[in-house]
Amino acid sequence: MYRLRPPIATTQDGILLTVHVVPNASETGILLERDCGITMHVNAPPLKGKANREIVKWLHKKLGTPSSQIRIVAGLTSNLKVISIIGMNESSFLEAIDQKRTPLS
Repeated sequence: MYRLRPPIATTQDGILLTVHVVPNASETGILLERDCGITMHVNAPPLKGKANREIVKWLHKKLGTPSSQIRIVAGLTSNLKVISIIGMNESSFLEAIDQKRTPLS
């Protein structure tokens, strides 16, 4: 049986986000869905890594984390991506993106 990765998983170094990406959006933003999934709308096309660069740039600005600590570790050419954020925990992430909810894990 296949088990989906939780949307936010804690690692030794930080967190892993499993994100469904919607490219070509009017603006970049992130949304925690009712089913506990994470959707990120990206204001960039999925061509030549533009959407991936926009994801890292937006997270860097929103979280105040150096872009060198944000990496797409799986799904570079897919709309389902796993993003590693070093030095961040789940509660700090949720606070930074202004999601007033209980932790997802």
